[in-house]
Amino acid sequence: MTITEVKTHLIHVAIPEASRVESGAGLKLARQMCLIELKTDEGISGYGSPSGPFDLPLLRRIVELFTRHLLGADPSHVAHLWHCIYHGEVSRNLGNRGIGVAALSGVDVALWDLRARALGVPLFELLGGRYHTGGVRTYASSIYWDLSPGQAAEEALRYVEKGFTAIKLKVGKEPRQDIERLKAIRKSVASGVEVLVDANQSLSRSEALGLLPALEDLGVYWFEEPISVDDIEGHRMLCQARRRVRIATGENLYTRYAFSDFIRQGAIDVLQADVSRTGGFTEVRGIVEAAAVSHLDWNPHTFNDVLTTVANLHLVAASPHPAMFEWDVTHNELMTKLIKQPLKVRNGQVAPPADPGLGVEIDWDFVASHPWSGEVSIGLGYGMRR
Repeated sequence: MTITEVKTHLIHVAIPEASRVESGAGLKLARQMCLIELKTDEGISGYGSPSGPFDLPLLRRIVELFTRHLLGADPSHVAHLWHCIYHGEVSRNLGNRGIGVAALSGVDVALWDLRARALGVPLFELLGGRYHTGGVRTYASSIYWDLSPGQAAEEALRYVEKGFTAIKLKVGKEPRQDIERLKAIRKSVASGVEVLVDANQSLSRSEALGLLPALEDLGVYWFEEPISVDDIEGHRMLCQARRRVRIATGENLYTRYAFSDFIRQGAIDVLQADVSRTGGFTEVRGIVEAAAVSHLDWNPHTFNDVLTTVANLHLVAASPHPAMFEWDVTHNELMTKLIKQPLKVRNGQVAPPADPGLGVEIDWDFVASHPWSGEVSIGLGYGMRR
């Protein structure tokens, strides 16, 4: 089998104004994706997507740079192709962090999907088989800044009534308001429901350290992206200061080398390497093993589209790490309409599809009816405006 064509489909789906949410990552105006399709001479195709948001035409151009390594290649030689692309195109020309690695991640997922489809097995079988045989525990992501403490508590309770046993709250704009919303949520849900918080790197060292005691008192499960990922020393200080709250980061770290810096300095408890952003299955499997060797947890970030979600789900299902899987509960048609049989959360758990490869069938009518035509997906959020 050889790869005969590499295609990219740029997709844009606007978010209705009433459903837009804002956090330290900005104001979400739309959902976008670069759907990568690898075709072969045997009529089998594989699919992947970089976990964004990234500039779509730039993603397309980067994937085009990769085609000289892919066309005519045997797609089963995934590790060899990964190294050819990473060392031949990414690290030297695009930088070893950011959009180049993300584009490679989407290609890598498509290669693994293609390989599993050719063998007629679900991806989790190639990744080691099902470990979490009963499904993977999910957390509702997320409750956002624009809600009052009472409204946040009501929303949290709605998610619990739907079966979620863990909920994430966005923090970082007004710490006092964050604490009040956390108190209200903690009062509204049962003590067995885990509450996670995510600052999207919007706090300074001193602000994060100042917020930590309140998070401890309220029994918060983890403190995600509290400060800039450039500040490894600050993360180490938070890890030393915390008693029970886990310090989590990784959605904006790329390849195992970025994570190794945090591990060596004792600056991380939960590694959030995203298969569709950090380097694909080929790279993230090494990060999962590094977490295990260091007695740390791996719980991936996943928040872009259903392909990025299901890719991470297959690896989580095959990995003996404590399952805590991010489930996007915001308005996102790339989760609900891109494939013909959307994933379903039942009793707070989700299982990977059992069909070959990623196990999903893309709705090409939906793809055709939502082309990208120059729109942006993220507006300037708090702290980004002039």
